[in-house]
Amino acid sequence: DTAWSSDDGYKTSAKAFLFTLKCHSEHAPTKMRLKERNIGYAVCHNYSSGPVFGAGYDIFVGDNANSRSCSSTNVGHTYECPAGLSGRYNPTGNPS
Repeated sequence: DTAWSSDDGYKTSAKAFLFTLKCHSEHAPTKMRLKERNIGYAVCHNYSSGPVFGAGYDIFVGDNANSRSCSSTNVGHTYECPAGLSGRYNPTGNPS
């Protein structure tokens, strides 16, 4: 419900979610819903980097992510952590 653009800033989405198909902690495929109070921070559009999902950079894809290590995950700030997990969830298993 939010088209991608190069306009800087956070965008609202009542339908946004993140998901995993395979997780380092061997959790089943998971859908992580946007916390209701955070619908205004579903995604951040930025012309100089990749996408940012969530105000807490739940998923951040940095510029030239294929050759730099500036991307990160911090799921649990704006999007719900998977059931049974608490705090900041890192689906990749790599340090953020």
